[in-house]
Formats: sequence, structure tokens, C-alpha cells
Amino acid sequence: MPSANNTISKSELARLTALTLIFSYAELLIPRIIPFFRLGLGNTVILMSFNLPFPYFILLTLLKSICSSLLQGTLLSPFFLISLCQGISSSLLMWVLFKLNQLLKNKFFSLAGISLLGSALSAVVQIAFSSIYLGQGIFYLLGPMLLFNTASGIITALLALYIQNEYSKKTGGGCLPLGSTASASLSSASAFSPTPSSGETPRNAPKEPFYRKTFVLQYIFIGLLLIASVSLFFIKNIYVLSACLLMSFIAQKLCKRKILLLPHLSLWLFAILSQLFIPSGKVLFSILGFNITQDALLIGLQKAIRLSAVSALSQCAVCIKTRPGSLITLSIEYYRTMTNTFRSTEGSVLAKLRAVII
Repeated sequence: MPSANNTISKSELARLTALTLIFSYAELLIPRIIPFFRLGLGNTVILMSFNLPFPYFILLTLLKSICSSLLQGTLLSPFFLISLCQGISSSLLMWVLFKLNQLLKNKFFSLAGISLLGSALSAVVQIAFSSIYLGQGIFYLLGPMLLFNTASGIITALLALYIQNEYSKKTGGGCLPLGSTASASLSSASAFSPTPSSGETPRNAPKEPFYRKTFVLQYIFIGLLLIASVSLFFIKNIYVLSACLLMSFIAQKLCKRKILLLPHLSLWLFAILSQLFIPSGKVLFSILGFNITQDALLIGLQKAIRLSAVSALSQCAVCIKTRPGSLITLSIEYYRTMTNTFRSTEGSVLAKLRAVII
């Protein structure tokens, strides 16, 4: 928990970030057909972190989005910006509601209510930002998404209460799972600082010039990926776009990333469906009185291919190395240790999560 001087250690913040990632990892075991319709189990840790000093709370939210996108290969795609915006906005709303509820002696909002409202705002932000590219037709999906997020908000809150209760029993009243036994094999940083407290350089650490050269090459690589991704949004010919998609898949394979077709198929379904809600051009056929038009279908295909190509290029960014000793690096190290514990623990997903945290 936060210390008397209102700070937490770098190691503690990294552990909390890793916990958001392990909850998201557990969510991957749940099949998802349509993009954006996800439970958001990573928010379980956010719901347990309202008592953190505000700067650390916001930093935790930022780290959650950045590390998750880096691991999933969406850091250079539009999905990262959407995730970042909806994560910050919903976390800020929930933090304000939590503090307001404290002033009102906890008479107005339960944790489930706070989580539900945060999930609802998350859905609105997701749809609003997605409409910038996919068009106004996507707002037809706001109703179903709000219903889905209502359920996910309640589930996340119940999970947070369960984990917090179990952790409190184990630690005798600890308010945050900062001392996870699953992370014990990693060394802790003693202070929240970007440099090691000892001031010593590890014996086998590469020399500084090597780091500089490596990161310069990475910046060039990232720049090329960004240029390629942005260029795709100026291409309209569907055949050229298809060729770009093929080259993006080749680049993804060269970076040793698996090509998973289901996420792309669901992405295509989402993009095309949102465009078909605004019919235009020649009517090709009708389904239950709803017209499928040529122009809407063509525009939907163009947008779907672009998003798939950008997503494939973004997967290439997974090979980017973060600076040793940084918060992002430490968070990912904790996450990998927790993942090993999660996988090796027998039982249900809930039992695996309990083993990691408690």
C-alpha cells in the first residue's frame, strides 16, 4: 500500500501494472468474436487502486494501456489510441466517483455502480473514436455495447471484491496486492526512480554506445512502420490494398509473429457491418428488408483491409526492446513471471488468478 510519504516504489507500481496484464491474459481464454466487445478484466486492478496517490493512479492507467498494446502488437495501430483514450477517461470517471462517494460517506455508489458507469463511458468513447474512421453507422452498435459493458462492469467489480477480500484475509488487511508471492523471484527497486538506487552498472550490461546504436535503429524501424501504416489510409484501390495486406503479413512473419486469422475475420465483420448500416449505391440484395448496397460493401471492404494491414504491421513492433530498468521493462518482467505461475497452476481461471495474486 502507499507509504507514509505518499509514494510507492517502482517495483510496486510495476507489479500492479503486471497484474492488469495477467487479468487481460486470463481474458484471452474467453472466446471473442467481435472486436471491442471484451470484459476488460484488466480493470479489476484499477478498481482496487483508487487509494493510490493520484499521479501513480494515472501512471498505472497509462502503463496498463502501453504495456498491453506492446505485448499484443497493437501499439502502432488505431486500436492503441482507442484503448488509451477509453482507459484514461473511464479510470478518471471512476476515480472521481470513488472520491465523491467517500465524501458522501459511501451512501450513493457501490463499487459495482462505479465500475458500471466507468464501463458505460468506455463504450461511448470507443464508439465515438471508432466512428472517426468507420463512420456514423457504428453508433448503431452503441446499444448492444452498452448492454455488454453493463454486464462486464458488474463482473469486474465482483472479481475485484473477491480478490481484495481474499488478499485481505491472507495479509491481515492489506488494501492492494503489491507483494505478490508470484513475483518474489524478481529483484525489487527500492525507490520510484528511473535509475538503479545502487548506482552500479551490472557486470554483463552492454556498453552505452551499443544501447544508443540499438535504440537509434529501433527508432528508424518504428518510423518506417508508422509511415507505412499512415500511407495505407491514402490508398483506395482495393487490389493495391490487398497487395499491401499480403506484404504486411509477410513482414509480420519475418518478425516471427504468428498470423491469427480469427482476429482479422472479426475485424472485417465489424468494419463491414458498421458500413452497411449506411446504405449507398446500387442495391445488391436484401436481407429481412435490409438493403445491402454495392458502395457500402466496397467502402466497408476497403476499411477492413486497411485495418487488417495496419494491424499486421503493428505486430512487427512486438520485437521492439524497451530500455533496461524502465517501468515498462520491469512491468513486463513481472508479467512473464506471473504468467508462468498462472500456467503452472491447476484448476479454474479464478484459481489460477488467486495463485498469482495471493
